[in-house]
Amino acid sequence: MSHNLTTTERDKLFQQLSTDQQRYLTQFLKRGRKTVFANVIARDKGRIIPYGASDEEIEMLLDDWILDDFIDAGIVSDELLCECGRPLRYQYVVRHVKTGEVLRFGINHFEEHTGMSSVIVKEVMKGFNTIDYELDELLVKLSKGKSSYEVPPGMNIPKDISDHFELDLPLLDRQERRLIEALRAFREGHEAAKRGSNDFSIPSRTKRTESKPDDELQPSFDLFTEDTSSTLQHDLPKAKNTLVVGELSFIIQEAIDGYIHKGIESTIMMCELLIKEEKTSNNRYSTGKPKIYFAVSTYLDSFVHAGEMTVEPLGQEDRIYRLKDK
Repeated sequence: MSHNLTTTERDKLFQQLSTDQQRYLTQFLKRGRKTVFANVIARDKGRIIPYGASDEEIEMLLDDWILDDFIDAGIVSDELLCECGRPLRYQYVVRHVKTGEVLRFGINHFEEHTGMSSVIVKEVMKGFNTIDYELDELLVKLSKGKSSYEVPPGMNIPKDISDHFELDLPLLDRQERRLIEALRAFREGHEAAKRGSNDFSIPSRTKRTESKPDDELQPSFDLFTEDTSSTLQHDLPKAKNTLVVGELSFIIQEAIDGYIHKGIESTIMMCELLIKEEKTSNNRYSTGKPKIYFAVSTYLDSFVHAGEMTVEPLGQEDRIYRLKDK
């Protein structure tokens, strides 16, 4: 079923939402566009922006244009202008990280004002359209009546899904698929626990997955594992300064220590910074993931083993490490 709405239809349905729902979806649009923009620019540079990266982290990885803001005036307004002077309803505010230059323009003038190639602009627009489509999907579903979901007690769910529950918003199709898979994994794990089996624990780090290249040996994690912090702590290095897979140099270990104390939690983010700062080579698997990823995550595991950090998977592609509160 198509969810494409006209601007008038979208505005009408949006106005029927509560103030909290409107505020959340406004931020959803803004954050979604920022993420799309950053990801396109990063891919053009051969880099990866980790899921959920903050604005500050994005700036650490990119030296070019970033999307600072997306403004919806509600109507075409003389107070919201393009660089060319044309009144706008939707204004995009971009900033060049290196020069600090700020530009404001409408969606049709990306290429003209930023000097970005038509290919990059096309990818940006494609991503923006996906964000708009998801907003329409939510609005249409809400107008037809929200589905109910039964989540078993003790089951961990991602924040984006729990936010929808708290705001009484329907789930996107992609969120529903994740929730169904999470319910399946939770029930299977619960049944396995009843049988006294450990078969539901996280797969071995050396397990190859069919969808990955043969040379890409990396952890495979279930986002919805019940007790990630405990199940990930087996068979880890006994000291954080032990040379691990890939034999990380002392310089790289020091850099990772610095990232940790800056509040960086994503393993992918740390790998990308190591590459950008030329502390390691830009060798990647065919998926785009840095080949140093496994060595970095194993080094970080040593902090978990020492009781200084916790770890949790972020989908199948990343791991989040957090310092424990002292």
